[in-house]
Amino acid sequence: MNENPLQGKVVLITGASRGIGAATARLFAERGSYVTLVSRGREALGRVTDEINAQLGRRAALAVAGDVVSEETWQNAFQAAGEAFGPVDILVNAAGDFRASAIADTEVESWNSVLATNLTGSFLGCRAMFRQASRLKRPSCVVNISSLGGIRSTQKFPGMVAYVVSKHGIVGLTEMAAVEGKALGVRVNGIAPGAVDTEMLRQAAPFLKTQTMPEDIAKTIFFLCDESQSGKLSGSILEIFSNE
Repeated sequence: MNENPLQGKVVLITGASRGIGAATARLFAERGSYVTLVSRGREALGRVTDEINAQLGRRAALAVAGDVVSEETWQNAFQAAGEAFGPVDILVNAAGDFRASAIADTEVESWNSVLATNLTGSFLGCRAMFRQASRLKRPSCVVNISSLGGIRSTQKFPGMVAYVVSKHGIVGLTEMAAVEGKALGVRVNGIAPGAVDTEMLRQAAPFLKTQTMPEDIAKTIFFLCDESQSGKLSGSILEIFSNE
């Protein structure tokens, strides 16, 4: 089996300044891909990008600062990736937001902000990939990040209404995008992790303890993007339960 099946592939990853997004960027770059990292956190994004390039001794990573809810950010990201590395082969929608509040206390602004980042941002990414695919007629792949909180009948916790609803929405988006992506040659899958040891988890649900690391999730994302291992999958949501 090819040790670097995604060698030379161009990968765009949102939420890449930390957590799952940053771990995914590091893994893909180590495996020979070119990665474009997108995040609102300009300084942290620059550090991750510089670390990747320094570690590999080549320009494997590019940073594009911007908010995934902005159509301009997506235009800039695809353009920058194309100019630096070539057309985007793989999109990983890993940007996420969380704001804790009970339903009765949730302000519309807070609700809209979480759904915009988690769901609308992923939609805009899928749309950008589909528009590119319709122009270039080339196979590509999208991985969306949901959550066990977005899966029916899993345990839910108080104060997570906007987050849970947004993650349910990502499941629906993934299933619909897989249907429409088939004619364009775009495979679309999702993953639904449980608790992962990230800064977001520590802020959102410090009572949840886990030994699952962002690097573990990155490996699953890599699997879904590797045509030789998962080329028949589209529309799948891989649920990741901890066995701790």
